[in-house]
Amino acid sequence: MTAQALIRDDHPVHDDAIEVDAALIAAAFDLTPDQVMRELRHGVITSRSEHGIDTDAGRRRLTFFRGRKRVRIVLDAGGAILQQTSLDLGEPPPHR
Repeated sequence: MTAQALIRDDHPVHDDAIEVDAALIAAAFDLTPDQVMRELRHGVITSRSEHGIDTDAGRRRLTFFRGRKRVRIVLDAGGAILQQTSLDLGEPPPHR
């Protein structure tokens, strides 16, 4: 089964809302889906959504941040996941 996000243009509050299964984000951050939802509500996990332009028109890039880790998901116009990457910056350097 191919992972997919749901792009909704009928969301009552946000035009063009994107729904991503919490399990997808949970796996990337090594959490449970319940932990992801709780951390999203409390601002521990934050996100950014970007729309592609020019040759990337129709694509979306979703980035989820948790501490020093970033998970990026690129979607096509139908919501199919084209790419998913994770970056863990590790511990910050010690203060001098």
